Amino acid sequence: MIFIVLILGVLLILGILTGIWKLMERLKPTSKIYEKVLVIITFLSFVVFIIVLGFHSTPYYKDIDPFVENCYSPISDQNSGLLIIMHLLAWFSMFALYFRELRLPPLQVSIYIILLTIGIILNFIFLYQISYHDTSRIHLWDQGDNAGFYLALYPIFLTILSVGILTNLIVKKAQLNAQMKYKNKWLDSINQTLIRVNNLPLVSIFLTIPILIIIVLILVVFGQDLDSLTKVYSETATWKLSHHIHPPTVDDRHGHYLCTVAACGTPGIVKPIRIGFRNKRPIIINRQLQIANAFEYMIEQFSPTLHIIIRHNYDKYGLNLSKRINTERWSNITYILMKPLEWMFLISLYAFYVAPEKLIGNQYRYATKYRL
Repeated sequence: MIFIVLILGVLLILGILTGIWKLMERLKPTSKIYEKVLVIITFLSFVVFIIVLGFHSTPYYKDIDPFVENCYSPISDQNSGLLIIMHLLAWFSMFALYFRELRLPPLQVSIYIILLTIGIILNFIFLYQISYHDTSRIHLWDQGDNAGFYLALYPIFLTILSVGILTNLIVKKAQLNAQMKYKNKWLDSINQTLIRVNNLPLVSIFLTIPILIIIVLILVVFGQDLDSLTKVYSETATWKLSHHIHPPTVDDRHGHYLCTVAACGTPGIVKPIRIGFRNKRPIIINRQLQIANAFEYMIEQFSPTLHIIIRHNYDKYGLNLSKRINTERWSNITYILMKPLEWMFLISLYAFYVAPEKLIGNQYRYATKYRL
């Protein structure tokens, strides 16, 4: 089932990319191959951005279980209105300037340049926000998850795309002005200045303040705070511009998991070894639980990213199942059903560790963060 969903997802992405390529050819036949490739890369980076942001969507004030719930968001949902509006306006301006170029009325060109420039500035602010991610207080994420890198791809490629469009517009405007000669010496002097600095009409600068005032008025009408552009990053936790420290994580909210509840069966079957401690709470330890915990440690050392994915899905589905195992009989059945996995785990440990029994024996002898 997962394989089919994966194939369908890949086909959907390929279809969208093909559609983008064809649309660019239709709307702008003169578009270069590298321009189409850059647009496609930007779109793919946007997909990655949305996925990674989905795993980092928890507000700063919520206590999380790092094994199950998402990490903290670099953006405050409650104050993101202005950021979203400015981002959409920058996208619209980018499309207009790319496909229409100087065929637009001068006033529209000036407005689009301002909005696109503001969008570039906001991209840099976001990059600064995700340049630091303090996960030291979140046990599962204490080694980091490279979220900043993946989140940075989209604003970086979007900025490259925006700067490229502005540069192309500047060059074309300079070429157009170079062919013009004014009789008035003052107008001609201004025109020559534009040519020398490859600049666009100076009216763009003077239009910046009125445009920002209009945007602010719109936000006020829809109930958005005027300082939302600063709060969108400050009302967060764990990131560069965050002003808050998140609540302590809840490491033992859910109680026991499959191998743990399996160890609560009939002693003659599950063969308990001793009492151990997890999060300062006593639990029954048997060899199956030790082997499973050692195997998870091996996975984490091999690939922290893979470990996070496995742990997230195990906690999501294993929790509901473990809640239903509340009798000695069901613990015995669970123990027996887990035996094939136990043997597979044991073979893996013997294949990759010089002293596997030492690793197994140390499980739950010291502080542990796993909950199998």
